[in-house]
Amino acid sequence: MPLNVSRFKKLPELLTSLTLLIYLGTIKFRPPGMSVIWFTIGCSIVFDICTIAVLLKEYDFSIMAIRMLPYAAIECVGSILALIFYVISTAISISSEEVTDDFGFMVVAIICLLSALIHLSNLVVNIRRWNNGSHHLNPAGVYEYSNYGSEA
Repeated sequence: MPLNVSRFKKLPELLTSLTLLIYLGTIKFRPPGMSVIWFTIGCSIVFDICTIAVLLKEYDFSIMAIRMLPYAAIECVGSILALIFYVISTAISISSEEVTDDFGFMVVAIICLLSALIHLSNLVVNIRRWNNGSHHLNPAGVYEYSNYGSEA
């Protein structure tokens, strides 16, 4: 299969994760709870790179993923997890900014919130894709039977 470069829709998620990684590395003071933010960034980058690889090779259309789950379902699970962790990271960054009076944590909180919103929109899109794809498994009119007592 040829590479399909036009499917780089995961790029904003990867760019916000990399921006967050770079900006968080410049902050000198590390209050407790920063490991959650680092874990969120690391997992998000790995998941985004794997998703970009799947989208580039178009495996989402040609291969059923894990245990007959469509690609959109797996993307929904990843988006839910990333959304939860980014919201937690936003709360940790805001509380760290209040403790340290470092404006860098507020920037990190804004980027985490932006990433959470991107994952939320990605979740909505993939839920719609998953629902639209599941209707093709049972087309309308194929399994419609009349009642046993009706005279049709």
